Amino acid sequence: MKVCKFEKIKDEDDIKQVINCIRQEHPYVAVLPVLTQLQEWMQAISASWFHEEDEASHTTVNAIEEYCYSLTNHLITEPQLNQDMKIRIRECIKKIHALVEDKADLLIDKTIKAEIYGLSSDLFTYSLRQQGFHAQTLDTGKFMQINLERKPDIPYIQETVRQYIDENQDFDIFVAPLSICKNVYGEIDFMSERRNDYYATVLATIFQADEIVLSTQINHIYANRNCRREQHSLTYTEAEQLINSGVYLLYTDCITLAARSNMAIRLTDIHDLTTERLYISSHDTGGSVKAILSQDSATFVRFTSLNVLPGYLLMGKLLEVINKYQINVVSMASSNVSISMMLTASSDTLRIVQRELHKYAEMVIDENMSVIHIIGSLHWKRTQVESHIMDTIKDIPVSLISYGGSDHCFTLSVHTTDKNKLINSLSRQFFGNQCAA
Repeated sequence: MKVCKFEKIKDEDDIKQVINCIRQEHPYVAVLPVLTQLQEWMQAISASWFHEEDEASHTTVNAIEEYCYSLTNHLITEPQLNQDMKIRIRECIKKIHALVEDKADLLIDKTIKAEIYGLSSDLFTYSLRQQGFHAQTLDTGKFMQINLERKPDIPYIQETVRQYIDENQDFDIFVAPLSICKNVYGEIDFMSERRNDYYATVLATIFQADEIVLSTQINHIYANRNCRREQHSLTYTEAEQLINSGVYLLYTDCITLAARSNMAIRLTDIHDLTTERLYISSHDTGGSVKAILSQDSATFVRFTSLNVLPGYLLMGKLLEVINKYQINVVSMASSNVSISMMLTASSDTLRIVQRELHKYAEMVIDENMSVIHIIGSLHWKRTQVESHIMDTIKDIPVSLISYGGSDHCFTLSVHTTDKNKLINSLSRQFFGNQCAA
């Protein structure tokens, strides 16, 4: 059984692309964000409403109605389905107009937001029925509950979903709106949109899916373009170590949940839903280099000792200050007189660090850096892989090399202007193609 999650559906063409992807994948659950245009109008309602501009709010609600009617006429041509969807639109719009008239508070704002999310999902549900699917909108607001720490209450969700599935066995696909849940007080609520992948993974785990397909922004990931899965497959451990090293791939708990239920994760780009970019599972293909990931907006910092503190005390002082300001260290190398780090921190934060450490070390800062992570089975005994990497980068200025901290990652730091040249060289060497412009 399969669950698919999609991101950023902007217009009618995107809707058609998602529907075509669903037709190919045949997921049991399709997890969908609210349409981008509806999202913008939703924000406009909140802004005008809290400024007591009721007329502007009603005008925006009317625009939502016209937009949904237009999509219905274009996407749902079967007369009865078209009529049923328009009835649903009218009911929803009437309810939103009534809510706008109420006194503004956060709960009513969330209720309006939930209504629009549900309307967006219903448009997909009826469009799928038009395509012959026996589809049903999944009211996640009834059983996706978060606890006091704002994390999914998985035991509660498992129980309520089990009952829901038993009551709706006739449907072959469910359309679930992203983010909607309820809090511990039973009120409508939303999980952070930054955790959309996690929200979908929780659903997939609860439905006991074999795999989850996540559409996400992955322009920084380069893998073999011949689509042979064994050449772009990561294990759960490789993916988790990569995320913990500071590289954005997925919310870490997605990997934990997937590994616990042995559920495979397939990553596709939001602009190319049909092409699998990465595959994460328990199976290790044994391939040496499986993917290359880039990380921009990094800063190279070298701390050179002023001999005020012994080396071990200087290291402790550096780590204490970095921990104090919660600075992410991407990679690090040291000698007996200096310590070099690749950091992700603002210029203001680095100035504060420099002020705190000026008695103990001189800081040299180089901004506009990129970090390239070479991912795969890279144990130190694989000398051939090391030599191929070093041979590939011999003509490219490299500021920092980090190797040995993980058997799955070899990290190079270069100026951003050299990033594409490095990625292309590595891609030709290990994938036989050119990935970056």
